[in-house]
Amino acid sequence: MQNKLIKNNEHVISRVEDVLTTALNSNEEFNNDFDGEQSIQFNSKILERDPYSFSPSEILFWVERVSYWDELENYRNEEIESQHKELISFLFNSNQDTIFEGLVDSIRRQRITPFVGAGISKGYSYPLWGEALDSIYEELKDLGIDEYNELIKSNSYLEAAQVLFEKDPQQFNYFIKKRFEITEATKKEICKPGIPQLLTKITNGAVITTNYDKILEVVFEAENKPFQGFMHGVQQKNQFVSKLIKGDRCILKLHGDVEYEDTYIFCKQQYDNAYNIDERTIDFKKPLPKTLRQIFISNSLLFLGCSLEQDRTLELFKFIKEEGQFEIPEHFALLENKNPDNRAWKRETENRLLPINIRPIWYPKGKYNMPAEMLGLALDVVNGKVEFKKPQK
Repeated sequence: MQNKLIKNNEHVISRVEDVLTTALNSNEEFNNDFDGEQSIQFNSKILERDPYSFSPSEILFWVERVSYWDELENYRNEEIESQHKELISFLFNSNQDTIFEGLVDSIRRQRITPFVGAGISKGYSYPLWGEALDSIYEELKDLGIDEYNELIKSNSYLEAAQVLFEKDPQQFNYFIKKRFEITEATKKEICKPGIPQLLTKITNGAVITTNYDKILEVVFEAENKPFQGFMHGVQQKNQFVSKLIKGDRCILKLHGDVEYEDTYIFCKQQYDNAYNIDERTIDFKKPLPKTLRQIFISNSLLFLGCSLEQDRTLELFKFIKEEGQFEIPEHFALLENKNPDNRAWKRETENRLLPINIRPIWYPKGKYNMPAEMLGLALDVVNGKVEFKKPQK
């Protein structure tokens, strides 16, 4: 009776088997590793028919599927451990394991607010700030801007931008608009695995960026996690802080958005207007200082693709810390050790960041893939896929 029932429903069973076969074949690498050189053979009772031959993975999948999934999970865990082994050794050998554990704990508690700088967009062919200024200068140097090069040499980037802006505001803004626009080709590149995709797994709350482009918006939307609140530069009356406090997914674009010229913050006068900061006071009624203070005292910032040289944002954080009105959480920064032979440079950088509760996690010069690897390791530790412990010698 059962045989007849099965034969009469072969089309249904066949469809189920097709789905299961697809699942089995999708694990080709594991199957090959599990099988090795083994195969199971037995003879047919039908004369002149060749012996039946099956691989161990096939037999386990069709006969004891729960055990197959156990073996597959164990294989993947071992693969993940192997993948992270070198990075874990680096973090322990460079005495950065406890700082990394602090970052992992903040991610686990969903207290991380990514702070994304131009270094991340650079990977998608967008210019760094200095590169953008040089390009604008090339467009305008026939107007006579002799002081530009001296300002750049003295690291006076805000003043250099101000000089360019004053020469031709329209061309200055037009450069930003055309250079930071996003194309369909760029969208495809952006949606490949990388730091922006990892950020969708690290936070469900706010993201801060100094970038004009729309990389983060595109990626978060592609991952079905679109932003619910927006604040662009000096934009007002957007109820951003109320959305932030509610825990909505929000994006704060500190320097403005490429689509909205009136939100741009690029040169000295624009910075001064936005922050109104000096040695004595900050106007926390202004949108940017108010919002940055709320985030700085509430969550742990994670700086990515940021040089963290002295700028208005760090000055604001320093002011908040020195006021002593709030208990400041621990913040983190993934930083390239650009001068590995200059211990004084690294020490001076740390001594500038540590007083405002920013703890750097250094990676070697030129190892530009390591920040993404660090985020991947942190997520795997949070999700229990790998144990972060000192490697045995």
